[in-house]
Amino acid sequence: MKRLFCTLVCVGGITLSTVVPSTVQAQEKKTAEKTAYWGKSDLYLQKQASVMLNLVDQALDENPPVAGAPMTRKLALYNFDAIVHETKYDYTEPFNTFVKSRIDKVIADLQKPVKKGMRVYKLYNECVVARTKSVTIAFDIVRRKIKTNQIFSDEDIQKIVDQCDVMFLTHNHPDHVDPVVVDMFLKAGKPVMATANILKKKTDILHRRSDKVTKETLKLANGKELLVTIFPGHQSELINNIYAVTTPEKLTIAHAGDQYNKEDMEWIANAKNDVPKLNALFINCWTHRMSDVIAGFNPKVVITGHENEMGHTIDHREAFWLTFQKMEQITTPYVVMGWGEWYNVK
Repeated sequence: MKRLFCTLVCVGGITLSTVVPSTVQAQEKKTAEKTAYWGKSDLYLQKQASVMLNLVDQALDENPPVAGAPMTRKLALYNFDAIVHETKYDYTEPFNTFVKSRIDKVIADLQKPVKKGMRVYKLYNECVVARTKSVTIAFDIVRRKIKTNQIFSDEDIQKIVDQCDVMFLTHNHPDHVDPVVVDMFLKAGKPVMATANILKKKTDILHRRSDKVTKETLKLANGKELLVTIFPGHQSELINNIYAVTTPEKLTIAHAGDQYNKEDMEWIANAKNDVPKLNALFINCWTHRMSDVIAGFNPKVVITGHENEMGHTIDHREAFWLTFQKMEQITTPYVVMGWGEWYNVK
């Protein structure tokens, strides 16, 4: 039984009585509570972050990646920068909801076959999946555990692994190597190729490292074969393999990991001579001499990565606005992707 409230209203000297159901008053009170945050600054800012990240999520869906720098995408990604450069929002409900929404979109799209070309997914940081009609290739996939926090759930990453045929690991840093994910691949009988210093005791990993450019054919469980070209790169002094992988469709993608080394520029200048024509080069946004690295590999399109790595301090959570500033000086077509996006490479 609904309770009724009687309200007296004076109109033109005549007192009228109105009856208002309690449910209406309760709804009005609830609405007021949602829109009034006086004295609740932290709650107010969390709500604001939720609203902004929902808009970013929606804007990225409605304006998928394209070559260049469309204003709508820049606004969305710059707003994302503003949120994640305030550490108070790290791993909060608005942040976690956004991340979950993005990874769910990738998982759903991976259920769809690629009929032509190569679809390149950027999950986070430099977690990349490249898919063609015949093969699905993963690079540096991690759940990304940071202290007690984890960007992606084990369950969601398992769904990604289930769709992949092989994984390549560029260098031995925790934002690029996750032992749990490695085990997911190996237990499924899917090969993992890595630098010689990654999980040394796991003898079933295909450890590769040389001072020279090497090539090999890698046969997958589905019978398909990949041509793998490995360049001996470095992140400062740390070894960093740059993998160029050619699919049965003769499409080639290179993943540069965290390449950053002055001495390597000598051989990078002629890297294009050691590999089939690159359809795409995935490169970290803070690499040394960006334009020269791109010229050396000479890809049809460049895709950037490593923006807003959550394990970094703010000064090294590389912003999307900074990536755009760098890439707008590059003559090669480029694509800047947010988390949980993909781009079709021809």
